[in-house]
Amino acid sequence: MSRVARTPARSSTIPKSVRCLTAALLAWGLPGACKATPPEAAEPAAAPLGALVVPSEGLQADLAATEAFLDTRPRYERPLRESGLSGVPGVGALSAEACRACHAEIYDEWRVSVHSQAWLDPQYQAEIAKSGNRWLCLNCHTPLLIQHDRWPRGLLEGDVERPVLTDNPSFDPRLRDEGITCTACHLQDGVIHGPGLPRAEGDPAPPHAVVADPRFQGPDLCLECHQAEAIYEGKTFICTFQTGDEWRAGPYDDEGRTCVTCHMPPIERPAARGGPVRTVRRHWWRGAGIPKSVDRSTPPEANPPGLDLTAVVDDAALQVTMTNANAGHRLPTGDPERWVQVDVQFFAGGTAIGTPWSHRMGQTWEWTAPPRKLADNRLAPRESRVQRVAIPPGATRAVVVAASHRISAEVATHHRLGDYPRSIETHRLEVGL
Repeated sequence: MSRVARTPARSSTIPKSVRCLTAALLAWGLPGACKATPPEAAEPAAAPLGALVVPSEGLQADLAATEAFLDTRPRYERPLRESGLSGVPGVGALSAEACRACHAEIYDEWRVSVHSQAWLDPQYQAEIAKSGNRWLCLNCHTPLLIQHDRWPRGLLEGDVERPVLTDNPSFDPRLRDEGITCTACHLQDGVIHGPGLPRAEGDPAPPHAVVADPRFQGPDLCLECHQAEAIYEGKTFICTFQTGDEWRAGPYDDEGRTCVTCHMPPIERPAARGGPVRTVRRHWWRGAGIPKSVDRSTPPEANPPGLDLTAVVDDAALQVTMTNANAGHRLPTGDPERWVQVDVQFFAGGTAIGTPWSHRMGQTWEWTAPPRKLADNRLAPRESRVQRVAIPPGATRAVVVAASHRISAEVATHHRLGDYPRSIETHRLEVGL
């Protein structure tokens, strides 16, 4: 069952310490929770839209107020509580650079992955600049509490676009730039967790303790972010990532194939510098393969397409078969703006003839308050769809192209994204007629 978080229309979720501080702010003549202060009047000017930034009461008090508020929120709205004050025992820094010293190959794969660019992604930056709901999105894109420049302590009148925030005194902007960094997954309660690889002869002793965690073999760790469905009353935005539900509804779950099976394929190599060769897993995280930037992209072999595409001549038509052959969830999954498109163009010699044909597989939404899904024709796991395209007279060949798309040209222009990579071609077939 999908989890749906509904924000009460006018309720207050501000902890007592923040309510007391708000009263003091009002006494000083500053904006407070009990005033209907418009977002543009909030102080300081650098605060996110609609937010109220209150002075620190001291690190421990700030942390306590933040944690009390976070405990009222769904899991996907809560960052990891690792504040970074003590780092990783035996290692020190929380940064991926510290992990690189022993895990260089894993680091190199992570660095070009979309996980490593979760904060730097220009589309994400454009999205979080539009509203005071920025704090909602940080928890998956920068999962460590220390990665957040400000900590949420409550909501003004229950409004997720009007958070009460405190500046984070331990904020590390360089760590924030790492997005979903190594410790975001592997650091739990001050200890490094992993899949529980048995010690092999010749393994160097790790500088830190390691806890075998079964979540690293299954879906639970991934689905803390990739299964998140929230509706916010009166808002034109939602959080809708239903990859977990899609996987559970399909055959892969019944077959014991989890996120790790496909997205982190095995490879034979040392788990750490100086260790013996053994079976470990890639850290590219297989996906659509659309890069976030032109200078940091995974190699083609990291992202074999989920789609299988064939085209054959059948009498006076070109029969195009599209199959979700390799994705254990719907194709595409995740962001509702993504889609997969198949295009057919006929040629007579070198000249294009006839009307180009296209088939779009994705979701269609109306971004009202609340947003509404109007249509969804994505492919379920192992589902096939056959389309017949009439061959125009005189055609001698057909070119069939499939591509994965992140956002439309219109949305990219609206966000002023320039040459931001929006799509990637996955198939190109030429069929003689």
